[in-house]
Amino acid sequence: MRFILRGPAVLFLLSALSFLNSAPVGAQTVPPLEKGIQAIITGPTDIAVGKTIILDASSSHVTGEKPEYRWTIEETKQVISRSVEAIYTPERPGKITIRLTVRSVGLDGTSLEDETMQSVSAYRRKLIVLADGGIPSEKLRTHAEEAMKSGVLLRIIQADPATPVGGVEDALLKLLTDQKDALTGAESIVVWTDGIAGLQALTRGIDSNADWKAGIRNQTIVLVTERSLATIGRTTRGTLTLLKPRELIITRNEAINPLLSAENIDEFITTIASRDIDALSLNASSFTVRPWNILSVLVNELLANGVSGQTILLLLMLPVIATIFAFLKQVVGITTFGLYTPTIVALSFMVLGWWIGLITLLYIIAMGYMTRSLMRRWSLLYIPKVAIILTVVSATLLLLVTLGAAWGLTFTRETIFILLILSTLAENFLQLKTEEGWWSALFGISETILGAFVCVAIVQWQFFQSLILAYPELLLLTIVVNVILGRWTGLRLVEYFRFREVFRHLAEE
Repeated sequence: MRFILRGPAVLFLLSALSFLNSAPVGAQTVPPLEKGIQAIITGPTDIAVGKTIILDASSSHVTGEKPEYRWTIEETKQVISRSVEAIYTPERPGKITIRLTVRSVGLDGTSLEDETMQSVSAYRRKLIVLADGGIPSEKLRTHAEEAMKSGVLLRIIQADPATPVGGVEDALLKLLTDQKDALTGAESIVVWTDGIAGLQALTRGIDSNADWKAGIRNQTIVLVTERSLATIGRTTRGTLTLLKPRELIITRNEAINPLLSAENIDEFITTIASRDIDALSLNASSFTVRPWNILSVLVNELLANGVSGQTILLLLMLPVIATIFAFLKQVVGITTFGLYTPTIVALSFMVLGWWIGLITLLYIIAMGYMTRSLMRRWSLLYIPKVAIILTVVSATLLLLVTLGAAWGLTFTRETIFILLILSTLAENFLQLKTEEGWWSALFGISETILGAFVCVAIVQWQFFQSLILAYPELLLLTIVVNVILGRWTGLRLVEYFRFREVFRHLAEE
């Protein structure tokens, strides 16, 4: 059978040949699976110098007959294996690129071939860095490049900068558990986050992995912080009790370079001591229980048992937020929807971030008002009507959560719980609007939001959070403050402004 190419077909064929000739060398123009073959390498991505690494190609997708495997070192073109496994022992530190070529003969007699490569880092020392999005990624890459020149592998696990403050711990935990060989062979683990989110993620990750938990006994945790070393140190009891690392060192940013250049952790400790870099060394015997630190012990026990630090902060900050609102209502004189509602609004702003929390709150109020407007023609009692409003608001929150997930926002269990509680605020707004009108309702919600902003500005102060986590006994002072507020008999500050004309006339008389 002969095929005759006409004018359009010839042009199409010439265009296709021109595209193939212009494609870069090594470019893959046909997806591997469509070719019937796909090379896949499984195995570790780092190995200590002098240790043997085993890479496996058994997960490769190979069709046809007579499969062949060829492993080569890309830099030297040295063939290291012709079987389904490759065994290699690096003799010096540095990055090694291993190429796998898989060939077979198809059912129609054609030759099938595919290639893939994997980079393996050979090291003399291995360090892990757990960092949040606040640390510049360029800075971490520079440290990693400089460390590799000395044979030190700096493996970086960093949360996305867009991750909300309340989601950093869960984000780091997910990244850590996804990289199952991350801690294997590491001499030290550097936790470089604002607060203890990284330390909590590390604790939860190691506690769920038996191999990591056994290995941490010989590893050192280095916690890098700009806060008070003693304050941060008090929040590490749970980690030390549960994991029992060789040592936990709390220090400053200036200790990073000495850590990378030292031959071992003992030399690092000697170096930072000689350079007068602030450091605090702790182990499991550094803490004792006293009658006046029972709450601290309870907090550390919760942390040790895997309870999220963010969850504990929400519990500890609840009385603080309630006390701030009590002051704002009793002394300043702002109008809010009681005390429970503005406290929940402040907690939602704390968990979600103020701008996401504000958008969510306004969205809930708008959806509640729209639902109520659509039900005006229905003759329904108040309670069933509110139940319908809450149903619609909760259902439409799924749309908001979906959009947030599409934009890369992380929603934890605490976040979803706060969203559900926040949905109940539509009832407060609509009830006030019905009883006192639009102006009073808008004024009330505005002052509630303003008060929530004041609370968030205070409770999200990182020093304050660290202080409360380290000394939760300070919460007992809120009882004293509320007793004083409960006996307040003076005028509120807002009333001095409202009745300024009366005061002026009294002064004239």
